[in-house]
Amino acid sequence: MKHPFRRNGGDWRPSFTGLCRPSPRRYGDHPRLRNAHGARIYDSERNGPVSITHMHGLRDLNGKMDAPERLRQAHRLLDISRRVSQSDDVTVICGDFNVEPDSETLNLIRQEGFTELVTDRGFEGTRNSQYHKPGRFADYPFINKHVEVIDFHVVSDSEVSDHCPLVLRI
Repeated sequence: MKHPFRRNGGDWRPSFTGLCRPSPRRYGDHPRLRNAHGARIYDSERNGPVSITHMHGLRDLNGKMDAPERLRQAHRLLDISRRVSQSDDVTVICGDFNVEPDSETLNLIRQEGFTELVTDRGFEGTRNSQYHKPGRFADYPFINKHVEVIDFHVVSDSEVSDHCPLVLRI
């Protein structure tokens, strides 16, 4: 059996000739399960905690419309954020939500007191030229009222993936 990683031009890259081969069949039918995780870290510059919760939203082959599964996922994401955060923390919730800006999913997070930065600041999307489907939004960062945003921007000229990097400085 070959090792699952191989040395390639100075860095390590996965080799799919050994242990695993990419296949959409092995992950199940859509919408496929997605992960979320949260962390509470100490920011020495602001002398206090910052809680960050991130998820990858459900992908649905029918599009980025509202669905009960997506709303349940948003409730679970908020629950994770609440468990990781304390009431006076700077709190960030972010990720590839796979929904449009006016979705129930994003409105639920807004109703919890979070500000969404992409559309609230007038950006026209979070996808670049590699994305060929309709809808230019997928990725959203939210912040709570305990933070001043020093800088936020969507890096629209990046072509590393079909998602634009989002840069937040607090």
